[in-house]
Amino acid sequence: MNVQEIISKLSSYEIDLYLDAESKLKAKAPKGAINNTLASLIKNNKSELVTYLKQLDRLSIDKNAISTIQVVSRECDQLPVSFAQQRLWFIDNLQGGSPEYNMPMAFEVEGGLQLETVKAVFHTILARHEVLRTLYVSEQGETRQHIRSMSECDFDIQVTDLSHLEGDVLTAQINALVEQDITTPFNLAEDLMLRASYVKRAVNSGVMILNMHHIASDGWSMEVLTKEFFTLYEAYSQGMSNPLPDLPIQYADYAHWQRTHLTGEVLESQLSYWEKQLDELPALHGLVLDYPRPGVKQHRGAVVTGQLPGAVAEQLLTVAQQHQLTPFMLLHGALSLLLSRHSNSNDVVIGTPVANRLQTELEPLIGFFVNTLVLRADTQHDSLSDYLAHIRQVHLAAQSNQDVPFEQLVERLKVPRSTAHSPLFQIMLTTNTDFGLRSGDDASAMKLPDVDIQAYQSDFIQAKFDLQVGLNISAAGVDLHWLYDVSLFSEAHITQLNDHLCRLLEGLGRAQPSQSPHSLPMLSDAETQHLVYELNNTATAYPQDTCIHTLFEQQVAQAPNNVAVVFEGEQLTYQQLNDKANQLAHYLREMHGVKPDTLVGLCVERSLEMAIGILGILKAGGAYVPLDPSYPQDRLAYMVEDASLEVILSHSQVDGVLGNFRGRVLTLDGLAGQARHLCADYSCENLCVTDIGVRATNLAYVIYTSGSTGQPKGVCQVHKTISNLIYSTVDKSKPLKTLQFTPFTFDVSVQEIFSCFYSGATLVQISELQKSNLNELATLICSQGIQRLYIPPAVFELMTMEWIKSDDKTLEALTEIICAGDKLEKTHNLIEFLTHNPNCQIHNHYGPTETHVATTSTVKVLTDRITIGKVIDNCAAFIVDHSGALSPKGSVGELYIGGAGLARGYLNKPELTAERFIDNPFYEEQNPDSPMRLYSTGDLVCYLPCGEIEFIGRIDNQVKIRGFRIELGEVENQLLELALVETALVVATTVAGSLQLVGYVKPSELQTEIDDADYIDTIKAQLAQRLPEYMVPNTFMMVGDWPLTPNGKVDRKALPIPDGSALQGAYEAPSTN
Repeated sequence: MNVQEIISKLSSYEIDLYLDAESKLKAKAPKGAINNTLASLIKNNKSELVTYLKQLDRLSIDKNAISTIQVVSRECDQLPVSFAQQRLWFIDNLQGGSPEYNMPMAFEVEGGLQLETVKAVFHTILARHEVLRTLYVSEQGETRQHIRSMSECDFDIQVTDLSHLEGDVLTAQINALVEQDITTPFNLAEDLMLRASYVKRAVNSGVMILNMHHIASDGWSMEVLTKEFFTLYEAYSQGMSNPLPDLPIQYADYAHWQRTHLTGEVLESQLSYWEKQLDELPALHGLVLDYPRPGVKQHRGAVVTGQLPGAVAEQLLTVAQQHQLTPFMLLHGALSLLLSRHSNSNDVVIGTPVANRLQTELEPLIGFFVNTLVLRADTQHDSLSDYLAHIRQVHLAAQSNQDVPFEQLVERLKVPRSTAHSPLFQIMLTTNTDFGLRSGDDASAMKLPDVDIQAYQSDFIQAKFDLQVGLNISAAGVDLHWLYDVSLFSEAHITQLNDHLCRLLEGLGRAQPSQSPHSLPMLSDAETQHLVYELNNTATAYPQDTCIHTLFEQQVAQAPNNVAVVFEGEQLTYQQLNDKANQLAHYLREMHGVKPDTLVGLCVERSLEMAIGILGILKAGGAYVPLDPSYPQDRLAYMVEDASLEVILSHSQVDGVLGNFRGRVLTLDGLAGQARHLCADYSCENLCVTDIGVRATNLAYVIYTSGSTGQPKGVCQVHKTISNLIYSTVDKSKPLKTLQFTPFTFDVSVQEIFSCFYSGATLVQISELQKSNLNELATLICSQGIQRLYIPPAVFELMTMEWIKSDDKTLEALTEIICAGDKLEKTHNLIEFLTHNPNCQIHNHYGPTETHVATTSTVKVLTDRITIGKVIDNCAAFIVDHSGALSPKGSVGELYIGGAGLARGYLNKPELTAERFIDNPFYEEQNPDSPMRLYSTGDLVCYLPCGEIEFIGRIDNQVKIRGFRIELGEVENQLLELALVETALVVATTVAGSLQLVGYVKPSELQTEIDDADYIDTIKAQLAQRLPEYMVPNTFMMVGDWPLTPNGKVDRKALPIPDGSALQGAYEAPSTN
């Protein structure tokens, strides 16, 4: 019960609270009115009552002034509707009539119920409450209400006699009739807003069904209706007249008052508060749904309940008192913490109803008075005392600004309408309240003579929100009532939420004010065991001391004449490739001092020499640093300098890009053929890893990825990571000819190469021209007999689009496709491909460069949702929330990876390494398989019930486009370096059907001398000199002044949205060339 409801309840006993001259709380009340229960209510909420009354005084809202509602003349045939009614009429009109806002009640009736008396009672209630006989029409774009006279109303009780049925048949028929009434919409332009029916199942036994529309009622009104019904029935059954006092005003008078009085400075001040408080409000809650959200809300619900004992309730009430909270505030704070940890967000939005009947004369009325407050909590606080102080302030501020009708708030905030969910919030918190109508003195008034009435339990439950949580605390304990939308959530999920909230409330009752709110217990010991140990039980034996080039050497010994690598009609056998790599390795060691962990650059195009160079560097004990010759010279120069390279292997046709390099450039021309080359005089014998001192813990490569600071960062990967990956994912007994599609500057290329060299298969290289021609990729796969293909999901989708157009839809040789580098979606093209190629398996691999592949799954035609699977051998996954606590199974959190897959760290970046590679907070020293370090991926994921992991998205500004990892911050920083740009913002958005980068720039003063088209061309050209092609935005939008939110941040929603016509330059979608 919130403060306003407390005041209203006290008013019903003629108890008036006020502040004296010293701001002390005083009460005016009839003698004996303040009993022990009411005294405790005032005492337990004294602080909040004082604060609330002070705020009312500051806003000059005098209780006597706001309670003056005048009777409006009924001479006019049509009167204005309230703001709340206007919104419900709009929704009903939009949906073409909907049962969404029906308010049904059903009762089991045993005894001699007199239906004629019941009918007379409802006639009286209809006569008393105009709102029940009001029609709603649209006139000249405005919604108006027309109040019918009683002579225009034709009310009757619909009676259905089922006394001829019995058993399950009878029960099923009654349930069907109840559900039919619940789901039958009202016609707001024609119907009475109250209907009643009676189902007779036997003599003196039946079910009474009542239904009202929310446009004419609310929770308080249902209590008014119930109380009046019992009072009138008892009087009429005894031959007495109507004992109820006349009503001084009607709902139409309130609607007129609201339209004329809720204006001006006070209303504008409150609207301004809500604009700031709800700025950048999340459109939807962050709870993971168990089923896809339907386009139109289904409103079918179910219930889960829970209970905590009185001892816990007593502890919670003590905590509330210590922190000057009402019990409701404390329960709201606890629920917000639960939702925060289940949604991995500090920003938690919950709605709660308030009676909105401050004026005494409104209390006996039936009508739609209830207002809804939007409670937005920030759960990011260091201590429980700070957090609960924040919760208190949220409530007090909301109550001080509660006069704004929810409907006006939605309109003011320009919230887009949706048939799929409610605006502003989708989770409602309520507390059981009788609004002062069912005090002990009134209990006898809720009985009928010679009739027993009990609530009827229908199988049909209506869900107006995604989730409605009812929490009630008393000396007997804490009751929890979860009403959930069954089209969104499973019963198991809601049961989990209930269990977690119970555990959290138990912990809250014992908590210390100084402890972190996120340290409160939520998971059970069994859940923690499952998440930390059972799901990470992946320990598998593998040769941890094996270097990846020795895997290749094993195949040389076993099958020296097998073809190892093919490029443009030329090939090398395993023996030939090994001999040439050995010569290069001996040369590098003798002439250039390459030893373990020496970094050697490799700047070549696709070629046989690329394979020789990689193996030669590894055999020498060094680590290769791939340098793409197509990169801008500035980017290459940074990488060369950052890696402190002294030697770079290259081709003569590309070594021009290394013009500023002051070390040695070694040309690999002719190394793959018979011509004489730089290391022709060196031995072809293998180098002994023991002699050269290289171990599996030494570096194998340093690959540069996009960095948020404006420069790329080098990821240092060791041999044993790749060895574990290959042992985990490749069947050595099935050598598969593999296409090298991926650039060697990306880590997937390591899989392409060494999955072949481990199993004795052939690696087929293709040129950049062939790679870019997706129209011919399927043809190339067939002609080359490719059996395994590593490919980014976006490219695979485009390839299958072309493949579907072909006559032959079977790729007989292809048995494995490994998608990696981006999120794999279940599309029509993918299903078509699997259907026509049942012998081909599609594997979805996940892993950032810092861990290489960490998880894998296999996609099937009947797969409901594509996951990233389970962790590979000897790796571990931990999903944690924003506070570092384990996320519950099924909830979204950040993925942390540990085990054999971790890189050493970032080259020359110890601070960044320490930030992203952290000590494992779940490390168990006694467990040899427990990883000591974890990598923070920045990826949001969740566990599915089957134990597989589903990828959700990024936690930061990193995106994947066509498989390329891009930090938006790096692109923005490079834009800000340009003299023509004053400020810039880069986003990833869908344009012309594909995800693309869009750059928003505010030009500097220098731009005044250049027209817009030339300006954009210039900054694109300048950016292309600093960034690879895939990081240069396809589209640029010029802005004069940045649109800002009320809090002064850039309003991204207000930025101009590019469409396909906004594409600039010679851009083509990445499907074909």
